[in-house]
Amino acid sequence: MDDAERKFVVVGEKPEFEEGVKGLKQKLKLQKQLTAKYSKSILDGDVVTTENYQPNLEKHIIELKNVRKSYITGDLETPVLKGIDIILDKGDFIVILGPSGSGKTTFLNIISGLDKASEGDVFILGSNLTLLKDSHLTKFRRRNVGFIFQQYNLLTNLTAKENAEVGENLSSNKENAMSIEDIFTTIGMAEQMNKYPHQMSGGQQQRVSIARALAKNPNILFADEPTGALDEEMGRKVLEILVKVNREYKTTIVVVTHNPNIAKIANTVINIKNGLIDSLEHNENPADPQTIDWS
Repeated sequence: MDDAERKFVVVGEKPEFEEGVKGLKQKLKLQKQLTAKYSKSILDGDVVTTENYQPNLEKHIIELKNVRKSYITGDLETPVLKGIDIILDKGDFIVILGPSGSGKTTFLNIISGLDKASEGDVFILGSNLTLLKDSHLTKFRRRNVGFIFQQYNLLTNLTAKENAEVGENLSSNKENAMSIEDIFTTIGMAEQMNKYPHQMSGGQQQRVSIARALAKNPNILFADEPTGALDEEMGRKVLEILVKVNREYKTTIVVVTHNPNIAKIANTVINIKNGLIDSLEHNENPADPQTIDWS
């Protein structure tokens, strides 16, 4: 849908909520009602806001306004994200840093559509993921998002090429898509396309998982600790591939890592601490992955 054809909808004023678990349950009940009303139209392209906020769809790919996430255990509310406001540009290479328990993985899950915020607007490519029901979130991810995880999750009975074709078959965006052959050339594995996972090293398997993600031709590629299980040589090679994909194909890359040295290759670095954005820095001269300290 052309941006000019999108309808902009502001949900009415939010009521006053009580504190604690009772208030959180009230918020989630209202969210469920709004989701039932607006989810289909959001998936079809309408921009729906609960925070009276209009995203800039031309420039920005990720925009969050007053985003909170809490979990309920019995009578206890555990807040994980405590009010996130952030704007990230299309085509950026973004690294998210934060200590264990800071909320960085929850943040990644919410902006990638793997989880939903308890409150606030999560605009990804103009779609407010907070108001999408589960089946529509799945469609959104299928259309727009690629994932690379620390565990490769390859199908063991398929070759490297066939694993990548699984990603290609999920793609609904065929325009300007790279061919499987181009992708394997990009990741430096044209010779290994017909090998099975058990015939490959861990680094090679991780590169095949990147190939599978790229074959979807995603607008955003999310990587959660993509070098965590790799040695230094293979880790650098994986980072080089991500940088190359970002620069050559303008794919927005979002990497979550605990390693601050990896942040040096990014255009934008987000530090998350205690469920809040502690800092957001822009790097005019990102480093080459081969030059960063790996210790």
